[in-house]
This record gives sequence, structure tokens and C-alpha cells, in this order.
Amino acid sequence: MTVQEPTQQEPRLGIDVIGFGVGEFAYLLNVFEGPARDRSVSVFRAEEMIDDVTLSTAGASSLLARDLAAVDDDGDLGVKGVAAAVATALGQATRWTEISLLTGESMDNVAMLEAPGVSLMLQPRLLGTWFVFAQDPAISSAEATLRVVRQHAEQNQGGSAYLVFKTLGSEQHLLIRREESSWTTGVPDFDKDEVDETAGLDDAGLLAAIEDARGEA
Repeated sequence: MTVQEPTQQEPRLGIDVIGFGVGEFAYLLNVFEGPARDRSVSVFRAEEMIDDVTLSTAGASSLLARDLAAVDDDGDLGVKGVAAAVATALGQATRWTEISLLTGESMDNVAMLEAPGVSLMLQPRLLGTWFVFAQDPAISSAEATLRVVRQHAEQNQGGSAYLVFKTLGSEQHLLIRREESSWTTGVPDFDKDEVDETAGLDDAGLLAAIEDARGEA
């Protein structure tokens, strides 16, 4: 399996959003091999899905029908356009961020994948579908994470977020809660079953906490 050069503009945050069915997503997870792809499989809890040949074949057929894949002169199938960007992010990512957006009644999820030349956000929806949009190139990944959390807090009074930052060799957790006019963060210590909280943060302080959890401080 190969990745052909994208022939269309990559999706832009808030402008281009594209959905992938469960079979398509299974196929895209199988385009590359290696530790980064294995980490993506773990992040998306897709261990069983990637071994389902029938599912991946159906996904490849769907990508062809949607003009997101093509067969070259040698008969090899290659993904293109937005599908190529997603396959690259899944197979060559260097950083993964799992964002759980919590309210008293529900939870929504966003996954951010950062790979050389591409940074995408993905949201799960019904029947195993994933909707994908590109991170705004004008802001950093930490700022994009803050934007997601802030929007959630603005739309859901009392809403909170639980973030897990992953690389191939590390994993950091961060709890975020909105107070009346400030943010409170918490760093869990699983060995001691404790959370080290920092209260009274403004947006700049929360951004610094996110950068620190990402290892960028």
C-alpha cells in the first residue's frame, strides 16, 4: 500500500470537515507500519479492527468510490487528498493528544495527531465514524488544545476536560476545570492516588500548563 501525493487542498479548521466510515478508517490505519502506527492503533482502541480484512477491503472500496484513493499503473492502491493526510497522521505521528470533554451528563472526545507536515483533529461519531479537520496552521498545537477546552467550557457550564498527552516514549495527564473566572488544573499522581491542583489560572496560565504537560515549557 502506498500514499500518493495529495491532489487537493488539505482541510482547514472550521472550513473543511470530512467523515470517514469505520472500514475506511481501518484501511487508513493499515497504510503504514511501525511504532507510530501501533501507537495510533492503541489511541483509537482499534486493535481488533485493523485485523479485519473484510472491513479494510470494504473501506478501500469506499475510498475508491469517493475519489480518495486510486490504482496506479502497477495495480497498487494508493490513498490521496484528505485520505493521504489522515493516513500520514495515523502512521507517522510523533505526538498524540486525547481530549475528553466532560459534563455532568455526557462525555465527548477529540483526538489530536501531530506528524511532520500535518496536524489533525478527529472526533468520533455514530457507527464507528470519525470526522477529521485540520488544525489551524496559524496557532500552535497547545493553543489549539486550549481553544477546544475553552469552547467546551463556554458551551457547557461546569464542564471540565481530561487530557492525555502521548509520544512514543512518554505519557502525561492533565485535568482542567473552569471556575467562575479562572481555570484550575490538576496533575494526577496515580501511585499516591492524589491530584496536585493549581487554581486561579487565566488563559495564559492554562496555556503554559498545557505546554508544560506537552513537554514544551
